[in-house]
Amino acid sequence: MSRIKISELADEFKIDRKDVLAKAQEFGVSAKLATKTLSESEEKQLRTYYQQVPHSMAETSKNQVLENVGQKKLDPKEEVSEKKEEPSKAEQVEKKKSKFSILGHKKSEKKKGKLLTRLSNEKPPSKKQFTAKQGGALVVGGVGILILSNMVLFGLMASGYQPTQKIIHEQVSASQKVSGNGLDLQAKNYLDGFVQTYFTFPENEKDQEQAVKDINGYFVQQLPIISQGLQRSPSKFEEAVLMNLTDNEATYKVTYGAGAVTKKGKSNVVNYHDVTTLFTIPYQKVGSSYYVSDEPYFSSVNDLQAKESQVPVKTWSGTDNNSASTKKDLDKFTKALFTAYTTDSDTLKLISEGLSLNDSETFQSLDQATYEPKGDTYQAIVQVTMKNELGTHVENYQFTISKQKQSYFATDFKHTLPKGNKE
Repeated sequence: MSRIKISELADEFKIDRKDVLAKAQEFGVSAKLATKTLSESEEKQLRTYYQQVPHSMAETSKNQVLENVGQKKLDPKEEVSEKKEEPSKAEQVEKKKSKFSILGHKKSEKKKGKLLTRLSNEKPPSKKQFTAKQGGALVVGGVGILILSNMVLFGLMASGYQPTQKIIHEQVSASQKVSGNGLDLQAKNYLDGFVQTYFTFPENEKDQEQAVKDINGYFVQQLPIISQGLQRSPSKFEEAVLMNLTDNEATYKVTYGAGAVTKKGKSNVVNYHDVTTLFTIPYQKVGSSYYVSDEPYFSSVNDLQAKESQVPVKTWSGTDNNSASTKKDLDKFTKALFTAYTTDSDTLKLISEGLSLNDSETFQSLDQATYEPKGDTYQAIVQVTMKNELGTHVENYQFTISKQKQSYFATDFKHTLPKGNKE
């Protein structure tokens, strides 16, 4: 049997060649033109298809279909949209040109889709429809989500929630304050790095060159220096504590190992000893970045330990003129108070105000107590022994005891002894 072309098969069945070409492509035939020669199996597949199609349908041309549409409206259920035809090579070239064209661009005309009648053995596409029950469920669900979101929003507002933008603004403002609620932690982090770099100076000359570059990198610019020559000795950074931070200066208390170089034969020996100094760094902030703006300077460390002459005397200044029975009752209440303070929060609430349960310690003993009468109350000054994982230690308290029916109630707690006068 001689092989047949798509165009010849279309003429045989009196069908438009483009329609047969499109159907062949649907069946997997790799053909772009109707002049494509079909294999025996491809020809058989197409013949079988068109022999099954009603003869009247095969003979209906495109013009006849359009004429039928003009004469009688098709049932919407029998309307199917035809697949878009693949553009020809000429159309593809024209489309590529128009994509990058600026001048002389001609708006392409939209092609009207063809209407095909439904084949007798084809079923109309089914449309999914929501039942009244499903629609009602969607409406109820949407209203429920809306109500829930509003309740969450009102709850946040009632708890003191503020918009995120305002919170961030307040945090940024607080970070620029020297005292009060904020500290510029970004500046501290930057300057911490500079301190460690400055006080880490190696013994090897090549490593020293890199250390100098690392230090100068914090200055950004080369500062003017008029000197007879600078000399750096080896040093090892040990620790630093930030003592003060302002908008343009930071002072650290720095401890470092200062290296003393001595000659031993042909080699140098470095011996280190600890030095503590105050180190002040001038700096500036530019946008969200920082740089060291001038040469840092050193100052001696002040002794933070107060002198005896500066310290007020702590003493048992309270007087206790109570009867033995009253003193016994007050001591008994005080012991019960500190037992509850370390073991029982419920009892503590019944007999005091101002103390919270402290179960990290154990009450050991009441060592000293005076109860100075003041009207209907007593001003108590007591010293107790407590025990924790470190061992035993004493704690001092001042508080007010008021009588309530058959018991007492304690308030106004202070963890200190009263100030007295020097003898």
